Amino acid sequence: MDYEYIYNQLCQRSLSRTWEPFKYEKHHIIPKSLGGSNSKSNLAILTPREHALAHQLLVRFLTGEHKAKMITAINAMIGYRNKHRQTISTRQYETLRLTYYKLRQTPEYKAMKSSATAKQWTPERRAAVAEKTRQQWANGPKRESFASDAYRAKKSQQMKDRWQDSEYIKEQAEQAKSQWTKGPSAWGR
Repeated sequence: MDYEYIYNQLCQRSLSRTWEPFKYEKHHIIPKSLGGSNSKSNLAILTPREHALAHQLLVRFLTGEHKAKMITAINAMIGYRNKHRQTISTRQYETLRLTYYKLRQTPEYKAMKSSATAKQWTPERRAAVAEKTRQQWANGPKRESFASDAYRAKKSQQMKDRWQDSEYIKEQAEQAKSQWTKGPSAWGR
């Protein structure tokens, strides 16, 4: 069976889809662990089940170190195990993910997460984190590396390269249009 062909066909299906959070998942066609990027051309929009299947197909046709990395990824993805040590199916994975997405949209879940976060960030913890950050920026290793000419040159080149990519320019333009038509609520603040 030609698993690579099936994988490519699965990724091609996503070309006609538009991203909808809590309905689809983004999949790196060339996985990041194998050198893939976050560019739009390397992202496929798949259902949770298709996403799990895509990772299973990657395991089937890759070899060597690449296969080992994909085994780790699929295990993290659908490696939920029950008391009998059975791995769940892709259909069960899809059901779990869709249920989880729906749960995250409920006011009760949002209130629970907000409350848990508020409890974690005590005034003492805020002060300790702020002081640690001040120390790192004042004289820590981050200060030296971020202030170096080599770092600034590298970051400058990365930004120039981004703006040479027509897909990146189009994506930024669409995002800006969306922000200005929808107003401040779309700005993610």
